[in-house]
Amino acid sequence: MPSLTRAGYMPPRKQRPEEKPEPPKKKKKRRKKRMNGAAAASLVVLLIAVLIGVATVYVYTCTQPYAEAFLPGTALLGEPLGGLSYAQGEEALFGLTGEAIADWSFTITGKTQSWTLTAQDVALHADAEKTLGALWQAGREGGMVSRFLAMLRLREEPMIVTPVLAYSMDAADALLEEIRAQVECEPVNATVAFAPGNSEPFRYTDEKDGWALDTAPLREAIEASILSLEPGEEKTGETRLAPSVTRAQLEAASCLRSRVVMMVSAEPASVANMQKAAALLSGARIDAGGTLSFNAVVGARTAESGYVEAEEPAYGAGTVGLGGGLCQLSTALYRAALLGDLPVEERHAAVSPVSYCEIGQEAAVSDQGLDLVLGNPTDSPVFVSARVYADGDAAVCEVQLFGEPLSVHYALETQAEETEIPTEPVYVRDREGRYATYTDERVPVGEGGPGYTAVVERVTLDALGNELERETVSTDSYDPIAPTVYVGVTER
Repeated sequence: MPSLTRAGYMPPRKQRPEEKPEPPKKKKKRRKKRMNGAAAASLVVLLIAVLIGVATVYVYTCTQPYAEAFLPGTALLGEPLGGLSYAQGEEALFGLTGEAIADWSFTITGKTQSWTLTAQDVALHADAEKTLGALWQAGREGGMVSRFLAMLRLREEPMIVTPVLAYSMDAADALLEEIRAQVECEPVNATVAFAPGNSEPFRYTDEKDGWALDTAPLREAIEASILSLEPGEEKTGETRLAPSVTRAQLEAASCLRSRVVMMVSAEPASVANMQKAAALLSGARIDAGGTLSFNAVVGARTAESGYVEAEEPAYGAGTVGLGGGLCQLSTALYRAALLGDLPVEERHAAVSPVSYCEIGQEAAVSDQGLDLVLGNPTDSPVFVSARVYADGDAAVCEVQLFGEPLSVHYALETQAEETEIPTEPVYVRDREGRYATYTDERVPVGEGGPGYTAVVERVTLDALGNELERETVSTDSYDPIAPTVYVGVTER
């Protein structure tokens, strides 16, 4: 269809046949030139060299400032040492510890005095080599790379040390021994002395405590104080050692356990012998667990010892010997032992019944082998008091035992059975002519006597005198005594 324009009619144009687009021209492929193997290897080597160089420069740059210094990440008590020289590290060490070391002391306080150790006494100082050695050696084994690797490790795990202190315990040990020597002492037991006959027969000394000191805890405390650099103070801490015997115990064990008063022969010679022996016996002490021997106390009966000849009724009528009469004193002691509840370890009966005590309650002694031995099973000493004195025309022997108090009382009872009296006399040749002179003379001198069997019992009584029990303490047999007839030895 024709179209109109402003200019008028416009004839139609002839349409050109559509032109087909030309196909794109194919580009010619350029062939890439390939490097040969040698060039590639060279390039790799070059790159590696560059990298190594860069890394070397970097590692060098990082490590060179610490060639003669502590590495970063090293520290002393939290104070960094990185970049400091060894000498500067020593200064830092002494700066951190010097004042504390100078101010250090340790005081030991006793009951009456005190002792002080100072840093100078124990040669206390910070050991720079042991403290800084490990820090300084960090990264110094090997070369630059080793140091760099050490720096990397320290960045992750810093190395922090505390000062290593050096000291000597010689002065401390010497001081502890000195303190021990001043503090330690053995306990002292109370003592008692017995002086019978005085208004106050017992004299006491007081006990004293002992002390023991274990210095090991003090030594440990000193070392702990040194290592912490903190001044310390401790008490000696001695241990009390109690005495085993106190005055109170001795006073309580100075009670009268038994007392025997006995009428004895008033013959002057017998009394003289008994008084001498009683003076030796009085004040005798039987220690706990110990024994007392009568013969050991009064000694041998000799003229040199001061004994004289006197009758010895325990060995038969008419018997005379040095020290005669002492059997009466030993008998009083024996009976006191039974009444005082002391064990009798050795005792001998008389040959014949005696007049100064009930049959079976005597104790015959002789320095030829017959002894009286007493024991002491108590925990305290037992003391003996003995005296022989005149009472008008008679003589009295008194023996007392002192020791721990008894909770009961005792009495002695004898049960005796008489045996038949011999009817046939005993003939004795009177060679000295004391009673008979001629062979046809028969002079009766001693009457015969019966034999006996005597059983002695100890009866235990309570405070009211009631019998609690009884026990047999001895059973003795006495031979009958035949009449004695003296016959002369001279023909008419």
